[in-house]
Amino acid sequence: MTEIELLVKTLKRRLKLQGITYRDLAERLKVSEPSIKRLFANRRFTLERLVEIANLLGFTLAELAQEAA
Repeated sequence: MTEIELLVKTLKRRLKLQGITYRDLAERLKVSEPSIKRLFANRRFTLERLVEIANLLGFTLAELAQEAA
């Protein structure tokens, strides 16, 4: 599994643990739900978007990466 796949898997797990749906995430990031679904399906996150999502989950990117490892 690649590092990106591990990060995405960790993000998905954290979203589920916190009860945050793609719709919730989309609202918080002010984008459409299909955009969020596309991000996760394509695994094409900008660094800024990864940081933003990690922060919404209460993590730094470093903490998220450490958990993914």
